[in-house]
This record gives sequence, C-alpha cells and structure tokens, in this order.
Amino acid sequence: MKDLLTPAEWWKQLEPQWKETFKCSVLLHSNEPDANEMNRLFNTQTLRLAGPKAPFPNSQIELTNLNGVENLVNLSLLIVTHHKIVTVEPLSGLNHLKSLFLFNNGITSLTGVEGLINLEELYVQHNQITSIKPVERLVNLKEFYIHDNCISSLEGLTENHADKLTRLVCRPNEQLKQKEIIWAERELGIICR
Repeated sequence: MKDLLTPAEWWKQLEPQWKETFKCSVLLHSNEPDANEMNRLFNTQTLRLAGPKAPFPNSQIELTNLNGVENLVNLSLLIVTHHKIVTVEPLSGLNHLKSLFLFNNGITSLTGVEGLINLEELYVQHNQITSIKPVERLVNLKEFYIHDNCISSLEGLTENHADKLTRLVCRPNEQLKQKEIIWAERELGIICR
C-alpha cells in the first residue's frame, strides 16, 4: 500500500507537465497554488483535462502520463482525453472512480483497471488497446466504449457483466471477428453496438 501524501508533498513531487496543467487548466493562474488550492485539488472528486486537439480543450499541454492523478484517491470522475497517454497503470489505486474517460490517447493496455471495481463507465475508444481482459472483474460497468482500437477478442467480458452492461460499443475494431460479437450476444447476453 502506498504511503498517504499530504497535499503539499503531492504537489512537490508532481512532474512539471502536471504542475503546469493543474495551474493553467484547473486553478486558472500561473502562480504556485496556496495551501487551500492544493488541498482542494488534492481532494477533488472530478477532474477534466481535454488536450489541445480536443473539440473543447481546457489544457494546452499534451500530457504523456497519468502520474499526476495517481494520488487523488477521492476522484469519482476522471476525464483525460486527447493527450498522449499510453498506460493507465497509475490509476490502479483510485478505487472511488465511477466514470473514466480516456479516449483519443495512445493507450495500448488496460492493465491497471483491474481493481477499479466501482467503475460504471469506461470510455477508451480511439486508442491502441489490444485486449479487454483487465475488465473481467469490473462487473459494475454499465457503459463500455472500446471501438476504434486493436482488439481481436472480447475475452474479459463474462456473464457477470450481463446484468449491468447495457451499452457496449465495440465496433469498429478491424481485427474483431463477427463470431466474437455473436458469442458475447448469445452466451453472455451482452449486446454489442
């Protein structure tokens, strides 16, 4: 288990790209945050960082990792879209997450989401993901967008997903065969869109 950081310790260890992003996109100024601002940031439940190529950007820096949020354990909604993120592993300890939007990045693997059992919405379309196996234990998912990736199988979805997963958008995925979709619909009762 990670040692819990204070807001000041967390701020001090942030990479420059994250400090600048928080200052310009969340705090809306270029100064170092005061203790109240750091505390508010550190305990936030909602964070939206849409990169410069997003239709409605609020971040001028294209982030290359998720290290800046790995200690924000109160997050329930995280949106980091249109950046250059390649791994989601820093999110593995964010157990309060209910909604995770990471579309239009360069993510290659969902490794790191396995323990996010409270997750209800997962939007990871337009990435380079090759497997959805890490979602196997995420049986509270209601919406899962995985289209425009590199998946060839729906392995990771189980009958336990069928009760709540009402929106699975997996097409297009060029390598995903029709028999995988038929299997999910017939055997699991999960409709693919």
